[in-house]
Amino acid sequence: MTGLMLLLACGVKTRDTTYTDPDAYGVVDGTGIEARDMRSVADQMARELLGSQALAGFDGTPVLSVANVENETRFLVDAEIITALITDALVNHAAGELAVLDGPGQADFELRGELRSLSAASNTAQSDYVLFRFQLTQLSTNVMVWSNTYEMKKEGSWGVVYQ
Repeated sequence: MTGLMLLLACGVKTRDTTYTDPDAYGVVDGTGIEARDMRSVADQMARELLGSQALAGFDGTPVLSVANVENETRFLVDAEIITALITDALVNHAAGELAVLDGPGQADFELRGELRSLSAASNTAQSDYVLFRFQLTQLSTNVMVWSNTYEMKKEGSWGVVYQ
């Protein structure tokens, strides 16, 4: 116990924690998928899907199920975060034009998504191209009625580990 007190008395420096905007560039920055990327893609995708002809031409209020986004990248991404962001964006932007299932149920459409990446590296730099792809399938016909991709490419130096 006295050793701990001695360390504290000697002025062990600690870093204060601060809150930052999830869309802001932080002090730790890399070439992988970050919060601002997921938030931007989820919002843009929801707005484009809700404005699509696939949903506009449906008779009645379409019911949608959202499948978990699949992460096929090298990055340790919790894909449930982007699934939640997409679901929330759809619910919040739908304004009664779409019903989103919360669990099992009879849906008219299913939205699926995946993350893919292509990486290149040298001894001093890293480059990552990431593709977010979403597809809307009308379940009664099994026909894909809407599909879109969102791309990003980042280049930088080595040193960031994503978890």
